[in-house]
Amino acid sequence: MDQLVLQVYNTNHLSRGTALIIADQQDRPGSEKDLAAVVDVFKGLKFKLRMCVDKTIQQLRTLLSTVASEDHKDSDCLLLVAMGHGSKDKLRIQGREIYIEDLWIDFIGSNCPSLIGKPKLVFIQCCRGTDHDTGTRVVQTDATLNVAEAVNVCVPMHADLLVMYSSVENHVSYRSEEEGSWFIKYLCQVLRSNIAETDLLSLLTHVSYLVACRSTPSNKGPLKQMPVIHSMLSKQFYLVPK
Repeated sequence: MDQLVLQVYNTNHLSRGTALIIADQQDRPGSEKDLAAVVDVFKGLKFKLRMCVDKTIQQLRTLLSTVASEDHKDSDCLLLVAMGHGSKDKLRIQGREIYIEDLWIDFIGSNCPSLIGKPKLVFIQCCRGTDHDTGTRVVQTDATLNVAEAVNVCVPMHADLLVMYSSVENHVSYRSEEEGSWFIKYLCQVLRSNIAETDLLSLLTHVSYLVACRSTPSNKGPLKQMPVIHSMLSKQFYLVPK
């Protein structure tokens, strides 16, 4: 039987990469806790932070375009965190809406050549609808391609993109004034841990577990939340020490 050899993204670049932090705090009590936690965690992981807090959509688009036009050849990856009110496929910024996909479109494929073959990691904290998850009763039940020689290689447009949403499509995401949002709290909690030898997808699966274990009471019973991971990563990715 052939031995399975798993591919791993190159993390030997000089820089971890840029982290775009997008936050709209309008009518979102507790969001300041999320912002502080995200800044602390990704600064600690040696990302270069680019902030877009309570800015207009035009200012946001300008920042996205600017970062996409920069040279990322010395970076391991690019990371983006967006926090605000939202709907199924849109994020609300200062009372106006932007399609969530527009947040990363500038960074994929030929739109940003210096990020081809490198992970683009996107985390979205917003409601994706108005449905509430009331849970179910538990019953007893058991960067560059590894090629041998230089060739012209075509990679899929959305390769090396990971998008993690705070909740399932059409469902709300919960936030506490005292603690901030459930998703951001546990994402930051996990990324503050000793993570150098654990691949990113395993870490994010544990974030999903922690959020899924949380509940809040209601007249319909406990309300639950389940994050969603859409991974187009083609290799394992590790947040090695920098």
